[in-house]
Amino acid sequence: MSNVSLETLEKYASERPTPFLKWAGGKSQLVHTFEKFYPGSFGTYFEPFLGGGAVFFDLVSRRQMPNAVISDLNKDLINCYVAVRDQLKPLLTRLHELQNRARDKSFYYLVARRRFNEIRLETGVEGDIEKASLLFYLNKTCYNGLYRVNKSGSFNVPWGRYKNPSIFDEKNIRAVHGVLSRPGVDILCDNYRGATKNVQAKDFVYFDPPYQPVSSTANFTGYTAQSFGWKDQERLAETFRELDERGSFLMLSNSPRVEKLYAKSHYRIERVKASRAISCVGSKRGPVDELLIMNY
Repeated sequence: MSNVSLETLEKYASERPTPFLKWAGGKSQLVHTFEKFYPGSFGTYFEPFLGGGAVFFDLVSRRQMPNAVISDLNKDLINCYVAVRDQLKPLLTRLHELQNRARDKSFYYLVARRRFNEIRLETGVEGDIEKASLLFYLNKTCYNGLYRVNKSGSFNVPWGRYKNPSIFDEKNIRAVHGVLSRPGVDILCDNYRGATKNVQAKDFVYFDPPYQPVSSTANFTGYTAQSFGWKDQERLAETFRELDERGSFLMLSNSPRVEKLYAKSHYRIERVKASRAISCVGSKRGPVDELLIMNY
């Protein structure tokens, strides 16, 4: 981990960090709605489907989160978080270099995407600078900021045709680095069960799993080479019940199709409007109903 003074970390954190990657299902547009649903106080914060981390960063900005365990099963994503935490200076150097190729379609296909797929991660917590910097580049130059892989795990999103894309915000990256470098913030690459195994009473867990599709044609779950289907939703509901029995605070976001998995319990279910920001069809990017399920 970086050797950074506490004073420097506090300075970075005061910049109100925000998500540094676009991510399908990201909650940046909803955190102002979520504010009234957060527990008043809690122990450690757990977010096992991290994605862009909008709720995590929102809680940090509100000074509501002393300790946290953040995790995702996507190795490319978690590797990027670890690189921001542990390799800030060389990562920024590489990002400045890649910014110069942000409008280069040939570089995107012949160099960046190809090389990104060649680098295979073993654990997801390597903090590999080349892989992380290429994820920044691809995320901000690919079509609609989509992260999608095929069954072999290769990123296959086409060029995005942006006029002048900015692949990173250095001020924000430094603020994120300050937060991730804090004592008490752990980054894991694990499934939701592994990431929540140490949850205790009064801890706060926010679940934001891949959504159960709202229709038979809206079936994109390609954030990893493995899909997240109905059986997975059922197993997640069971984990939710198990953690409820431990006395932890639980909040889960999902599409209305999962309501029957939670409706017969004592859980509080709220409907909020979410903006579907990432879709292949522009007309399908408007507001949609989303469930917010809580046990408190």
